[in-house]
Amino acid sequence: MGGLLRDATNQMTQELNNFARPYGLTGMQMSVIDYLARRGATTTYQVDVEHEFEIQRSTASLLVRRMVDRELVTRVVAASDSRKRQLQLTTKGRKLVPVITAHLDQQDQKMVAGLSPEVAAGFRQALQKIKQW
Repeated sequence: MGGLLRDATNQMTQELNNFARPYGLTGMQMSVIDYLARRGATTTYQVDVEHEFEIQRSTASLLVRRMVDRELVTRVVAASDSRKRQLQLTTKGRKLVPVITAHLDQQDQKMVAGLSPEVAAGFRQALQKIKQW
């Protein structure tokens, strides 16, 4: 099963990167934009991105710096804790949200296409259990 999960993950990553390329983005940058959009008005720090995507601080720092350079997000020192960096989508980043959301929704639908609602729900539950493992 591990091999199947690895292959599925690789396929999803490759597809997301291919979709992101015409926008001058990476799949991971698109995922971060989606994550920040889903968080809405909730204050989000760089450490939250590290935890959500299970990446190291140095990886998150480089990812966010590149997104700041591309004017997709802002990163400011948190008022409550100078060690934390608060992230927010810029206008340019927010404009990409509908495109990204629509694409991710389509990908989710493709994953469960041909499955009954019960099997699709079971698939979701299995993935949630595997994620917690």
